[in-house]
Amino acid sequence: MNPKLTQWLICFLTILLPTCLQAQEDKQPTDKGLSQSILMRDFLFHPTGTVSFNSALPTVLSPPTKPTIPPPILPVLPTVHFTLPKQPVIPYYTNPAPLFKGDFHTDGILLSHRFGNLSASGSQTSVPGIGRFNEASLVYLHRLNDKLSFQLSMDAIKMNMNHLNGQALSTSGMMLYQASDKLGFRVFSSYAPGNTFGMKTHNYGGTMIWQISDRFGLEMGAERYYDSMRGGWQTVPVVIPSYRFDKFKLELDVGGILYEILRGILDTKKGYDTRGATITPPHFNFPAK
Repeated sequence: MNPKLTQWLICFLTILLPTCLQAQEDKQPTDKGLSQSILMRDFLFHPTGTVSFNSALPTVLSPPTKPTIPPPILPVLPTVHFTLPKQPVIPYYTNPAPLFKGDFHTDGILLSHRFGNLSASGSQTSVPGIGRFNEASLVYLHRLNDKLSFQLSMDAIKMNMNHLNGQALSTSGMMLYQASDKLGFRVFSSYAPGNTFGMKTHNYGGTMIWQISDRFGLEMGAERYYDSMRGGWQTVPVVIPSYRFDKFKLELDVGGILYEILRGILDTKKGYDTRGATITPPHFNFPAK
């Protein structure tokens, strides 16, 4: 390369390079200028603050604040539960309510063998406004063969009423002959000595048991019992329809209701006055025109 040309190129670069560097500095301020600009901005927009010049970047210090008083700590009060003491309840209580406190019912087998068993039951029932009744019974069941069986029982009841306290005893027996799976015959009787206050009475009778279906059955017959109010023996039909549910069997004797309905119809046809003791207005029969 020509030495003169080299000298001219060096001179040209020496003159042009400082100019370019100066222009570059004008476009991009240095870190010091940038720091001063930020410092001035923070000072103008935070007149109440204090600017620190110790660090390279400015730091705005917030003014001192008043000390905050912590809220008082309240003592934790213990939780009070208002509950009434619950007394232990016997599992066979029928109703643990205070009105029926003490009412119960329980039963079970005391003795069992291949031909029968001995069972017992006891209960207490409170009737509001009337009194309290305690009952106990003992039942022996014996099977003679596949078709014939009998049952003996003893019952006792104690009554505690407002104006009457007493007890009543009774014994009863029953024999059942099962002719087939759907047909059976039953005879029964009972004896109640002494004054039973209308709770027990003497009776005897017989019925026929007809199992119509797996759930529905019917028992029909007649019963003769001693009526202490009338002072004589009375005969009534026995009609007991029954229906077996999944958990229990429902039976209802409607023989007495049917007997009173039939007797009222017959007495009316014979011209007897079937009205009660209450005097009713007279009835006038006017001929129809």
